[in-house]
Amino acid sequence: MKQIQKILLILGIIFGLILYLLVDAFLLSPSKFTVRYQTLTSDKIPQDLNNTKILYVSDIYYGNHINQSRLQKLVDTINRIAPDAVVFGGDIYAPNAKISTDSDGEIATALSSIKAPLGKFAVLGDQDCATADIKSHVLSILQTANFEVISNSSVSIHNGSSGFITLVGLENELNSTPDVNTAYANVSSDNYVITVCHTPDTASLVPLDTTDYFLAGHSLGGQAYYLLGAYYAPEKAVNYLRGKHLIQNSFMLDITNGVGTIGVDMRFLSPAEVVCYTLKSTAPATESNTTPGTFNDNPQATPTPTPETTPESTPEPTIEPTPTPEVTPTPTPTPVADPNATPTPVPTVAP
Repeated sequence: MKQIQKILLILGIIFGLILYLLVDAFLLSPSKFTVRYQTLTSDKIPQDLNNTKILYVSDIYYGNHINQSRLQKLVDTINRIAPDAVVFGGDIYAPNAKISTDSDGEIATALSSIKAPLGKFAVLGDQDCATADIKSHVLSILQTANFEVISNSSVSIHNGSSGFITLVGLENELNSTPDVNTAYANVSSDNYVITVCHTPDTASLVPLDTTDYFLAGHSLGGQAYYLLGAYYAPEKAVNYLRGKHLIQNSFMLDITNGVGTIGVDMRFLSPAEVVCYTLKSTAPATESNTTPGTFNDNPQATPTPTPETTPESTPEPTIEPTPTPEVTPTPTPTPVADPNATPTPVPTVAP
């Protein structure tokens, strides 16, 4: 009897666990937006941008499962983070979504309410470029929402000072053409460079010495990940499907899971997410950080008198008309001189 009870208990636990995973995968995870925090550290990041927050979001797939309510929940999540800049990685509409001026307005209104004082930027995904008509709708939405589209080009992110980082945007590889030479034409390796492209496999095309970090999306992290496979593994996310990858020991590729779903509205081991990157500068402090009126060439120097002279040292002998007592304590009859020289009277020093 006890053996049967143990078996029933174990079966009950297994059933409960499976039930929980199913409820989480199909009912909770698709609309639960997690925030993944990352820190980007470099001496190429200027001190002016230290602690700057850049939020990355991709793959909204509006129209099938993400509706106006879920999109507003996403926007609220982003605004609670209070990012300084926002980057969108492409794919606003879901495949086969019903696109209209009304849906355009719903999306544009929501995205317009995202606050980012240093700018909002976007690249286009393969769904955004599926047809010329869809692309026209997407570009109109992004323009209305004050997103700057960076298509095979680069922009500078700064806070009004001379220091900046570079954001490079590449077109996707599925139905567009990433032009690396054009995109990197005005990019210097002296600056910190973040490149964003919808398709992860495009990371193999960019110059190693001029790229510090690469952002991608498209794959939804597999959407449901089975450890040995994934529910969704699209083209151009074959070499790099999910997670972070070090590309030729040079720069990091970071693939977000995105926020939408495709096909079945579910998530398993690939939570819907936005990513918040915090910039950390290890660059030396500039001269503007020194105290006005002090010389800061030697960090060991202090504003107290210099140590060249000490309180007990005597000054260097100088030629003066009045002799000092240290020179001769008693009068000398004659100095040691040439015996053939004519003697001259020696003045007597008063005691």
